[in-house]
Amino acid sequence: MLYVLATTNAGEVLKVPMFVEHFMEYEGNLSEFVMEHYDNHKKDADWDLDQKLPFINPPIVLTVHAQLPDYTFEIKKPKEIRVPQKNSIYQEKDFSNLYLSNIFQPPRLS
Repeated sequence: MLYVLATTNAGEVLKVPMFVEHFMEYEGNLSEFVMEHYDNHKKDADWDLDQKLPFINPPIVLTVHAQLPDYTFEIKKPKEIRVPQKNSIYQEKDFSNLYLSNIFQPPRLS
């Protein structure tokens, strides 16, 4: 647990009481407080106290920039493929029907 708190932003949760205490001293509402302290905060009289607020200085170890590539895909309708019929040299009508009773018969095209 100590390792997780030291190396991740989970340790910043322990600084929440400092956030509440500093907000109680602040004159204004919560949105003004957050905008002033977390949106390009400039040095002021309580700069050292502001640096102790949670998520002001995230650990550098875990600062990672990842960009996923843009993948696009398109499903195209399959094209109809026509196979031309070949003219066969075999024609049944040219042969007699006697060969039908034999085991050995000429090849047929289906």
